[in-house]
Amino acid sequence: MAGKRGETAKRILMASREIVRANGPDHLTFDAVAARVGVSKQAVLYWFPNKARLIEALVRPALESESAAGRVAAVRGDSSEEAIRSYIGALAVFHTSDLDRFRLMYVTPQIGQKTGRNGTMLTTLGRIHPATTEMYDALAARLIEFGRYERTIDARRAAAAMHTALLGLILRMAMADALNAPLRLREDALVDALVDVMAPKAA
Repeated sequence: MAGKRGETAKRILMASREIVRANGPDHLTFDAVAARVGVSKQAVLYWFPNKARLIEALVRPALESESAAGRVAAVRGDSSEEAIRSYIGALAVFHTSDLDRFRLMYVTPQIGQKTGRNGTMLTTLGRIHPATTEMYDALAARLIEFGRYERTIDARRAAAAMHTALLGLILRMAMADALNAPLRLREDALVDALVDVMAPKAA
């Protein structure tokens, strides 16, 4: 019986992904998921008692995969510039290979936000950011190793800033893709330009 119930949770997650991919995150409701799976709304709520929990289950595996790609890339190269270029390049490939997954990771979680009793935001990403932190730590260690930064906090901020800059660029690509309005510049050229800004090649 436990196996059958677990299968229901998997079907709920699969239906949720399909809804987001087909109609966008605004259409991800418990009623829509229940209808697609063919179960009651209460059955969905049994597994995912609120939208934040549902979105967390959708997003966490993708964030962990992104983190793994970044950590592997960060250890490559014999200089801080090469490590940075590897890091940004690997994450760019990860995201541009599946823009639907990118939207699921970095657009959908926004609908899982709500304000707590003390006025703070209870965000889905706030509970699942450790994977991203590990990725930042991996690049930060390399930047310190090569003498680019002396303090860990500065190196981590740099790693986070590079990741954020890339996400902004990928967001533009994802928007252009969704609107069927190609960017004037090629995607790979934009990524190369970003990499050149972050880690200029030696003259």
